Amino acid sequence: MRGVNDNPQPGFGGPFLPSALSLFLPTLTILSGYGVVLAGLVVAGRGDGALARLCIVVLALGGPFLIAHATLRAFTIRVAVMPRTLYVHRGFPSSQAQDIPYRLIERVAIRRGLAGRISGSGALVVTLLGGRRIVVGDLKNPDQARAAILRQMPAGERPAPDSPGSDLETSRPFASAR
Repeated sequence: MRGVNDNPQPGFGGPFLPSALSLFLPTLTILSGYGVVLAGLVVAGRGDGALARLCIVVLALGGPFLIAHATLRAFTIRVAVMPRTLYVHRGFPSSQAQDIPYRLIERVAIRRGLAGRISGSGALVVTLLGGRRIVVGDLKNPDQARAAILRQMPAGERPAPDSPGSDLETSRPFASAR
C-alpha cells in the first residue's frame, strides 16, 4: 500500500493502458510474413526445402513466444496519475514499477513510430530533472496521459503545451531514450 497515492481520486487520470493493436502488430506482421513465404514455397513445390523448414520452425516456436511476450506486456504496462506522484510500470520484462513525484519531472513528451501512427498509440517519455528518461511504450492514449500529467505538475514547472521542448523528435529511434 502506498498510502495517499493508493486510490487516485476521479479526475486525476488513468490508469492509462497499452494498445493491444500496437503490441500485437509486430507479432502479426512477422507471423503472416513467414506464413506467406511458406505458402508460396508449398505452392511452388519447394515445401520440403531448408527455407520452408525455417518458416515452420519460426511459426511453431517463435510464434508462441512472440504472442506470450505481447500478452505479458499488455497486462503489465501501466501509467496512473496519482494525487502526488506518477505511477509508471514500463511492462514486461521490467518488473519494477516507479512512483515519481511531480516535482522531479522536467518534461513529458510523446514519441510515435510507424506502429504508433498506424494504431494511434505512442510512447510516453518522462524526463526527470537529472536528465534520466523513463519511456513507457505502446500506450493507447498517450496524449491524454501527457495532459493529465501536466495538469498535476506544479504550475511554475509546467512546459508550455506547444513549446518546442515539449515534444521529442519522432525520427529518433526508441533505443536513444535511456
